[in-house]
Amino acid sequence: MPFEPLTRRMEKSMHPFPIDPETGIMRGAEPRDLNPESPLGTVLFVHGFSGAPNNFADLPDAVAAAGWRARVMLLPGHGTDPKAFAITTKEELVDAVLGELRALAARGGPVALVGHSMGGALVTLAAAREPELVRGLVLAAPYYAVTRRWYYGFKPETWLRLLGPVVPWVYSPQATLPVRKRASRPLIVSYNWIPASAMFVANSIAEEAASPDTLARVTAPALLVHSRLDRVTSPPAAERAFGLLGGAEKRAVWLVNSDHIIFWDYEAAVVEREVLGFLAGLQGGKL
Repeated sequence: MPFEPLTRRMEKSMHPFPIDPETGIMRGAEPRDLNPESPLGTVLFVHGFSGAPNNFADLPDAVAAAGWRARVMLLPGHGTDPKAFAITTKEELVDAVLGELRALAARGGPVALVGHSMGGALVTLAAAREPELVRGLVLAAPYYAVTRRWYYGFKPETWLRLLGPVVPWVYSPQATLPVRKRASRPLIVSYNWIPASAMFVANSIAEEAASPDTLARVTAPALLVHSRLDRVTSPPAAERAFGLLGGAEKRAVWLVNSDHIIFWDYEAAVVEREVLGFLAGLQGGKL
């Protein structure tokens, strides 16, 4: 129907993946716990804006196979209904990550954090607020600012402030997901409709995470894995933020044939190798 109301079209495409009737969570968005015998330690995975645990592809399985306990959390407002995302606050998102970190640390000591996109900003805040609980930090295409193109005119954050109040929802179908490997797009769990209110929240998280005061309090060993071709999160902003981290042990890896969702893209094997190597260094004290 060419003139079908927007709200009706939204309802039809609100859930691109089937919903589990018992949990209310989209298939593929469920939190995961992988527990090998006698684990070397614990790794907490924090996904990104409008994403889900499956955005890490097979990396948690590889981490568990290497001997680490892997916990892949589901952020509040995610994996269920975009309307829940629209009312999720910054405090709820930050507190959820801190709650997972504290619970895991209480069970088994300091935790390594892996954050993708907005999850990268969230684990930055967690590492700044609870440095003694963080064993290491993997920042995967972290969100400290949005990638800017010359034709945008204003900064993306400025457009958000201008248009957010009058454009409450943005349609983002699977076919437009930021991954160069197109065959991966139908497999990546995310929302098709993005509330502008959630963009304001994400921007606030990114701004706090990118502040020099926050970054200086992050003292854990850190690995940055980012693509120079990332269309979503700014590589220069990530590079600047990474340089301001307070820890001395830092390594940056730049990808050249990936977009934003690096775990599903052409260099996924490189990402896995670098993350496993970083975790091995944490265990062996060889960073």
